[in-house]
Amino acid sequence: MDLGFLRDQSYQTLLDLSSEEGISASSRNEAYGCLFGRDSAITILKILRVYKRWPDAKLLAICKTGLLALLNTQGIEFNLESGEEPGKFIHEFRKNNYERLLKRDIPWFVYQDGILRNYDSVDSTPLTLIAFYRYWEQTKDNIFLLNSLSRIEKGLNWIISFGDKDKDLLIEYEFPINRRYGGLKVQSWTDSAESLKDAQGNFPLYPIAPVEVQAFSWLALKLWADFYLQNNPSFGKKLLSQAKAMKDVFNNHFIFKDYQYYFAAQALNGRKEQIKTITINPLLALWATYHNKGGKEVIFEESYLEDIINRSFENDLYDQNGGLRTMSKNSPTFNHHHNSYHNGSFWPMANGLAYNALEDWGETEKAKQLKESSLRPLYFFKCPIELYIRDPQGNFVEYQSNSGKMGCRFQAWTAATVLDWLI
Repeated sequence: MDLGFLRDQSYQTLLDLSSEEGISASSRNEAYGCLFGRDSAITILKILRVYKRWPDAKLLAICKTGLLALLNTQGIEFNLESGEEPGKFIHEFRKNNYERLLKRDIPWFVYQDGILRNYDSVDSTPLTLIAFYRYWEQTKDNIFLLNSLSRIEKGLNWIISFGDKDKDLLIEYEFPINRRYGGLKVQSWTDSAESLKDAQGNFPLYPIAPVEVQAFSWLALKLWADFYLQNNPSFGKKLLSQAKAMKDVFNNHFIFKDYQYYFAAQALNGRKEQIKTITINPLLALWATYHNKGGKEVIFEESYLEDIINRSFENDLYDQNGGLRTMSKNSPTFNHHHNSYHNGSFWPMANGLAYNALEDWGETEKAKQLKESSLRPLYFFKCPIELYIRDPQGNFVEYQSNSGKMGCRFQAWTAATVLDWLI
């Protein structure tokens, strides 16, 4: 496969989607042509990996403007109707083109200035904090860091306080029953209700604690503890203590045995019961690896890692011509049709994070295998597509919702993932 055109196209896509207002998740004429916090943070983290090998000034500028946009939209106060909380980083920001969100049975909230700000994302905050740290770590832009530090501290305090809804040392989300306006019932990256409903169509009891969000939050605390131990030791010790306690609770609650393999639950429900659907998400948790002084650590106890990796590559989750699915074919809610958004579809972004995790933990052969299997469909679609499906005949199919909405063909975090694979 000659993938040069895909590399060049992905680079241009990132330039096209970046402006002074931040990084647009997709092309302006597509469904997600605006700022999304989670998408921006992951795109920045991917670009920073590329920049280490290919120090292109335009790419670094995208990272800085993207981080500034996230700072400028960070939550300041409590707003039940939008999900805003002090220190919480944004989910979705739209100055216009939000009419479809107002036509729903329960319309979304728009602020008095006419801007739609929605904060229904439990992982935008830890991912943004990781992105800030990685940017500073790579650039040593101390002036930018100092100007951002108060906002970073608010984000860290959000994880410790508002992110832990019931003070059990896990990061959860809920959708308040007294909220009058609409929003997201699922607030992790697989943010469609189908990803969590059981075979009978029942939705879990809130608050919900997703597996990968625990790892993202743990890593954010560990990284910034390193900084604050040198600059504000009491705060640094607080962050470190919180991270240690989170890790202990995580390993006591999330691990279960799937046949011969130890694996991690997709999430915990409001009763702290495991949702045992087999998903790609434990590998996203493995992506959140902490490196320090030649060593490395992750939120999982290391004794579980071999099983988690090997289970992920069983053929119900891994497809050699598509990559890792969002959900196992053996799940009762698996869907191989064109309207499968998170129930068995393939997302290049998620495969890219899994690829990084495998590289981090020395699984070079599996990482290479995953990269090759993920690039085949991108070559087929000839664009940095948001997601795709393989039908029972093995054909690649674009996502299309029941209402006719198509998936995005020019997605920022896919473009950044492609560059990470091809530069």
